[in-house]
Amino acid sequence: MTTVTGTHDISTLLAARHQTVASFGMDTVVEVLRRDMAAHNAIMRDALSDLADRTIDRQRLAGTSVSGEMVKVDEYGRAPTQKAKPGQTVGFPLDQYDFALGWTTRFLEKATPADLAAGQLAAQKAHRKAVARELRRALYLSSNYTFYDYTVDNVELAVKRLVNADSAEIPEGPNGEVFDGSTHTHYQARAGSLAASDVDALVKDVLEHGHGGQIKIVIAAGDAATMAGLTAGFTPLNAAFVTPGSASPTTAARLDATRADNRLIGYWNGAYEVWTKPWAIANYWLAYDASDSAKPLAMRVDTVRGSDLRLQAEIDLYPLRAEYMSAMFGFGVWTRTNGAVLYIGDTSWADPTIT
Repeated sequence: MTTVTGTHDISTLLAARHQTVASFGMDTVVEVLRRDMAAHNAIMRDALSDLADRTIDRQRLAGTSVSGEMVKVDEYGRAPTQKAKPGQTVGFPLDQYDFALGWTTRFLEKATPADLAAGQLAAQKAHRKAVARELRRALYLSSNYTFYDYTVDNVELAVKRLVNADSAEIPEGPNGEVFDGSTHTHYQARAGSLAASDVDALVKDVLEHGHGGQIKIVIAAGDAATMAGLTAGFTPLNAAFVTPGSASPTTAARLDATRADNRLIGYWNGAYEVWTKPWAIANYWLAYDASDSAKPLAMRVDTVRGSDLRLQAEIDLYPLRAEYMSAMFGFGVWTRTNGAVLYIGDTSWADPTIT
């Protein structure tokens, strides 16, 4: 007799449309849903690793660079003492998000494993949407705000954005560049008709602060054609794959044809990767250093529960039953200089509408 090998997964439940949970086995259903939830949370953590530092901190001190001047003196001279500029406190919000599923006892008697699996998939989709929405708000909105830490003790936290001309001290650049905190901003608009110089300025906003290990430019899939039109700076990946045994084989990177809204599409000035991402916003182009340990964002997680989507509570009050899926997380800018946004829709900056 042939042995069927493999592992029960969410597709196993979705395929079971002609068995009730009772006949399929509730223990099997629970175990498959548990493993699927673990996989979902692992994928979410990995997807955010470029942009956000996971932390339980609710605020940090973002220091400024230590700077000063060497003073020329003679053998009797004595230089004046100098002091470092103080840093600024940046806060990270933390919110709780719930997704509730409800059934009657009669429904569960008749429900298939596919019915229960569909409910968990809906919760996971809602979780992804919430994370993407809060990620966009942290990156693309330009105004600082105060967050009241209601899940802990209601303390006021000052949540910052990327550098936004709020008069905060800005660390000096790697070559001693000095920036005026009252005027320097990383929320830029195109100077006139969109040109390569606008994208060059976007990259410079990140590079001049010492973030140059692996600068990425992230755009929405709908802006790919606009980017391709900037031929003075953009080199697209070739969509054609080389046939094995070709007279001119190559190992150059090729365009991924499987996901138009999540792929490397080319390079800017031959050095900086250009990506489309599903969370990117049309007309807003983001640049950041993906290799820097000082990430643009901090993703605050709960000290006990973390940020994972989890079953928070079950309420069984015959004839009704409900399950509450819950996640706690929040995004705040951590490294204010490691990120800049170019608005290509006009010649003056305007915050996007994010819902």
